[in-house]
This record gives sequence, structure tokens and C-alpha cells, in this order.
Amino acid sequence: MFRQKSLNLIKILSVSLSPAIFLFSSWSSQLKAQSFPPLLVSVEFPETRDRGAPERTRGAGSRGGCPSESVDSTSMTALMPENNVGTTVAPNPTVYVYVPETKDKEAEFRVIDKQAEKVVYQTTFKLPNESALVKLSLPITVELKTNTDYHWDLYIMCEPGNSDKDEVIEGWLERISLSSDMKAKLQATKQPLKQAKLYADAGIWNETLNIHVHQRDSHPHEWVKLLNSVGLGGIAQAPIIDCCQN
Repeated sequence: MFRQKSLNLIKILSVSLSPAIFLFSSWSSQLKAQSFPPLLVSVEFPETRDRGAPERTRGAGSRGGCPSESVDSTSMTALMPENNVGTTVAPNPTVYVYVPETKDKEAEFRVIDKQAEKVVYQTTFKLPNESALVKLSLPITVELKTNTDYHWDLYIMCEPGNSDKDEVIEGWLERISLSSDMKAKLQATKQPLKQAKLYADAGIWNETLNIHVHQRDSHPHEWVKLLNSVGLGGIAQAPIIDCCQN
């Protein structure tokens, strides 16, 4: 008799608790989905061919070299693919350069049309008080021509009036046009990292990097993975500072 009552009680409890168990399972799945959103895409930039551009990292044999009070031993480094050519579809792209902390606070950035041998943009600015990825954006008043090679350089003025002491890093920019097929794919893709993958697969560096800059806080692992793919993972954690807003 007692056994029969126990079995009946277990049945009643099972029927009563089953909706609660179902709801708890559902809530648990929803919480997991909210806490851990699925990673939609992972971007690595493909290998690039050497086109004769200068080194993207300032080497020990470069002229100049500013005294530093920092323990940071990393050299000035351009955030570029290994061939140091920044391909872009933007008329006024952005260049990022890792600048270690230095006691010298002034720098000059220039962009030069290589064919016309003409400076198309030039600005002087104060350096940050820390090692940082310095953002160097061309203003909307400056438009690069398509299918034209541009040379850019960044000078840190170590000793005003003596340019031989300047610390210099340089690279190339090339503006290209998007194919109609690429435009259609980008318009059909709303997820930023998927757009970045399309740009990366097409070998377009500037847009790939800029999307990751904007996604860095929300997808830090993807930011590091992109820089690792071009051998620059060691400077991925540096803060990003706009050169011309300090």
C-alpha cells in the first residue's frame, strides 16, 4: 500500500515538474545563446607578393633614431601586409603605424604621388605620451586616384633643424576599383566581419583592417588573429590613438 502511494506521488510530481523543467531548459539555452553569440567568420589576410616597397618595420640600419625613456624595444612598424603595400578602395584611406614611446613629441606625415612626384598631403602633429598605434587618416579634401601608386612616410623629428636625425618609416598605398561582382557581394552581406573576409580574400588591406579596428572591442580575438596572419600579433594590444586629435 505504501509503495503504491509512493509511486502515485512520483507520477504526480513528474507531471507537475515537467513544464518547469522544460522552461528551465529553454531559458538555459537562451542565456547561453545571449552570453556566447556564435562566431560567424574568422579572417586571415593572404600572403602578398613582394613589389619592391620598403620594409614595414624601421630597421636598426635606418637613419636617425630618437632617444627613448621607455622599456619598449619594439621598432616603429607600419600595420601593413608583409609587402608593405596598402591596397584600398577608399579615396582617402587610413594608415596605422605603431610608434613606441619616445621623448620626442613631434612628427610629420606625408603622402606622395609617385608618378607626378608631388606631395598630395602633409601634416605635422604631436605624438602620444605612450606606445600606441597612431591613426593617420587622409582628409576628405584629399582623394587618391585609382590605379596609381602612392608613397607615404612618417618622420619623427628627433632634433629640430637637423633632418639627418629624423626617425623615418615609409610604405606604399594603391587605390583600386571594385568589380561589379564584389560590390554585389558586399551589398548582400550585412555582417561586418563577413565583409572583411570578402575584402581580405580580394587582397584589399585597408578595408579589411578598418573593419577589424571598429570590431576590436567586440571581437578582440579576431583582431589579434588578423594581425597574427600578417606577422604583427606582437603589437595587437597597443591602444589606437588618432594622430590629429591630440
